[in-house]
Amino acid sequence: MSSNTRPPGWVPVASVVLAVAGLAVSTYLTVAHFTADVLLCAEGEVIDCGTVTTSEQSELFGIPVAVLGLVFFAFLTVACLPFAWRSEALHWARLVSVGVGVLFVVYLVAAEFLLIGKICLWCTAVHVITLALAGVLVVGALRRSNL
Repeated sequence: MSSNTRPPGWVPVASVVLAVAGLAVSTYLTVAHFTADVLLCAEGEVIDCGTVTTSEQSELFGIPVAVLGLVFFAFLTVACLPFAWRSEALHWARLVSVGVGVLFVVYLVAAEFLLIGKICLWCTAVHVITLALAGVLVVGALRRSNL
C-alpha cells in the first residue's frame, strides 16, 4: 500500500484503543457469565444486567454471547495493531468482522428491547464500542480506497 492510501494516523490508534476497550468489557462479561455475584449493575424497571445476561438470548447455539464478544474483540485487537494495517487480508477481515459485529449488535439491541424488555449497561457499552469501531474502520477503508 502506498503512503497516499494509508489511513490517517489516528485511525489505527483509535481502532486498537476501541478494540482493547471492547476486549476488556467482553472479558468482564465473560467472567460474570461464569461466576456468580460478579456482575455489577443496577437492577430496576428498565436497567437490569442480570436479567439480560441470563436470558435465553444470552447464548447463541449454546455459546454465551459474552464469549463470542471476547473472541470478536480479541481478533480485532490483533487485526488493528500497527503491523496489521499493512496486510490486505487483514484489511478485509477487519471490515467483514466488524460488519458481522454491527449486525449482531442490531440483533442484540432488538432482543433487549423487544424480547427481554430490559437493558444491560455493560452490553450497551459493548454495542457503542462496536459501532464506534465500525465507524473508524470504515473511515480507514474509505481513505485506503481514496474515496
